[in-house]
Amino acid sequence: MKSKTVIPLFAVAHFSHHLSTGVLSPLLPLLREDMALNYFQAGVLVSALSLSYGFGQLPMALLADRFSERALVVVGLIGTALAAAAVSMTSTYWQMVPCFIALGLLGATYHAPVSSFLSQVVPKGRRGQSLGTHTIGGSASFLVTPVLAVTIASWLGAWRWSFLVLAVPTLVMGVVVWFATREPRRTGQDAAEGEAAAVPSSNPGGGPAQLSPHTVTWKEILAAVGTLALLSIVMQVVLSSVHSYLPLYLVDRHAISPEYAGIVVGLVAGAGVLGAPVGGAISDRLGRKWVILLSLALAGPLLFAALWAPANVLLPLSLAVYGVSVSARMPAMESLIADVVQPEKRATALGIYYLMGQETSGVITPLLGRLIDLGGPESVFVTLAAGVCVVSVVALVFRKRI
Repeated sequence: MKSKTVIPLFAVAHFSHHLSTGVLSPLLPLLREDMALNYFQAGVLVSALSLSYGFGQLPMALLADRFSERALVVVGLIGTALAAAAVSMTSTYWQMVPCFIALGLLGATYHAPVSSFLSQVVPKGRRGQSLGTHTIGGSASFLVTPVLAVTIASWLGAWRWSFLVLAVPTLVMGVVVWFATREPRRTGQDAAEGEAAAVPSSNPGGGPAQLSPHTVTWKEILAAVGTLALLSIVMQVVLSSVHSYLPLYLVDRHAISPEYAGIVVGLVAGAGVLGAPVGGAISDRLGRKWVILLSLALAGPLLFAALWAPANVLLPLSLAVYGVSVSARMPAMESLIADVVQPEKRATALGIYYLMGQETSGVITPLLGRLIDLGGPESVFVTLAAGVCVVSVVALVFRKRI
């Protein structure tokens, strides 16, 4: 299986995956109007999806390592499409909650198994660039999905149609991936990684980790990537929380239409079309650590800029620049884990990483909604941005110890 064909294939699969899992946020203003929801109730829907999405990461990753990453991804794509279609058929708020839980659990079959799968079919020196290219599919989907979702809802007269129509490509790609791929055969490099530990040696320059000749343990994995993973998770929690409520924030702060707010917010994740491949390629050359730290350092100031930008051309521009910065971290972190962990544990390690980010975000999101109901969105978002700035300063001060 050649990486030059499998990477584009999975980029398209990634695109289709987020057509189903990424449709809630841009439609949240329309759901709020239709069902008269407050911030807390809207947060419960977001958490039903994100908590189950996070909770499912580890068991799905364990299944992938135990059986087949490819098969799990195919089942997940088909199941995700069916769960999204089920959301469209609900008639009450409380019927939607279990449907979003199912959507999250089935959606959890994608990222960790696919990242592990792809890391086995590309050379280590091109992992960052390849995983970044794969991320283009997801980022493009987050950019396009709000436009498609709002347009479909407007044309057909209800937000429910968006969930149903956008589930179709996900279903189709599940079938395509099954017939267009096969189980990866380990190359000599991956076989060596499977037999020897990918434990980094001393590497003050921050470049790719070197391998040591013994089987890696979970304690060694934690020592190698734990601090950077924690910093990355902090950024993920803030991004997820802000992204969940950003359409509502734009409606309330700038009095713009719910449809336009949903489309504009897509620029944050959609900017990964540029940020992810660039961040991945730079991490291949300069080191994973420096890309992650730089992304974290820029996140706080750029979030401030996005929150305070006026409702003109500066608003979408600031959101896009913020999105480029945070998306550069994702392929660098995934590649770092792939560099350190041998193939038979790789999906599990990635699953743990995704679980921690998703579960923390899922718990915090409704609590954040309650704080916004009590104190207003602007003060809460500004506090989050200030917190990211503090974490950034601490990380940069102690960068040599990381």
